[in-house]
Amino acid sequence: MNETLIRVGAILLLIFGAVYPLAAMVGMALRMNKPGLPPLGPTTVMVRLMLIATVPLAGILGGFAGLVPTVWESFVLRVLILSAAAASVLGFVALAVLNRLEKTQQPSTTLESKPEAATETETPVERL
Repeated sequence: MNETLIRVGAILLLIFGAVYPLAAMVGMALRMNKPGLPPLGPTTVMVRLMLIATVPLAGILGGFAGLVPTVWESFVLRVLILSAAAASVLGFVALAVLNRLEKTQQPSTTLESKPEAATETETPVERL
């Protein structure tokens, strides 16, 4: 039972490690090309590109380590997997903080910036 869960987790890590960079690149390209939104900041782009590099490294090597235990026995590969996983976790935390900061820095729409709905010469029917 325990070995089955390890193998299922390892396969899920392999899939996530292979799919994440593709989904992240497509999402970043769609976000950059969407008109009306402010451009991504250089720090946000840097963190996203770091995640595109570290998540597959940690996921794919971690998945192989779950399927083939001799991979985990190698000290160098173990350090590489754990450091890539730690960098990925820190990257996701940094991305969440950066997204939160960007949302607070966006100008909010107020009543003063909106055009007037009607002038005094218009009737209620003309406003529609």
